[in-house]
Amino acid sequence: MFDLIIKLLKLLVVAALLVLSVGCGKHHRVVDTIYLCDHTTSSRCDEESVRKAIHLFIARPEPGSRFEVMVVGCGSDDADTVGIITAPERWGSGAAQKKRAWMEAEERHLDDFRLKRPQRCSGIVGGIARAARRLHEGGRPDKKLLIHSDLREVSTETGFNFERMVPLPAAFVEAVRERGLLPDLRGIEVTVCGVHPDSTPDARHWSARQTLALRAVWSAFFRAAGVQHVDFLEKCPWEESDLANVAGGGVR
Repeated sequence: MFDLIIKLLKLLVVAALLVLSVGCGKHHRVVDTIYLCDHTTSSRCDEESVRKAIHLFIARPEPGSRFEVMVVGCGSDDADTVGIITAPERWGSGAAQKKRAWMEAEERHLDDFRLKRPQRCSGIVGGIARAARRLHEGGRPDKKLLIHSDLREVSTETGFNFERMVPLPAAFVEAVRERGLLPDLRGIEVTVCGVHPDSTPDARHWSARQTLALRAVWSAFFRAAGVQHVDFLEKCPWEESDLANVAGGGVR
């Protein structure tokens, strides 16, 4: 009986040590991120902006996380994925050396990264809808959507041209819903940047009033899609860094 008690105590000690070792281990967030780039004649998402965002992902890769670059098209069907990076789930022994080798390999891939010429159309709603579907299909617990766009929708898919006239919020949301394009953004962390107030070749007389109307329309859109609040940033956070001072990375 005494021997049995000793064995049970030993088992309890081993179990307690296992629990402590698991509890003290570093917790990794497995994040699925899509960077939606509105590469058009009015928006400011360009190759340098994309590269900076990629560099930041590669500099601090959470094991098993994924970073996808998607370019806005004229509608949801032609929102195009131009690069996907997936960090290894584990580095194993010699982690520092393996991580450095991985980063250097991605840096070489980035040298060949190019965006096509800017488009005249801008199917932002369709791009968001497609990105949201991919994030939900990915199944990762943490989901991020980075939208780099001036949010000036110009698309036959939605039937709106914001450069000519910004619609009323309710009319826009209803039209998007009727066309089956309202995305499900619940559970997705959304960042919007690149929302500038300037005139462009296709909107030469853009005004401060139009900028306010645009923000109101998209606020209503995101609320209807399940996001209670979104800040419309003029500059993207990663654009504040000098590319030469950001850790190297790449895309394939």
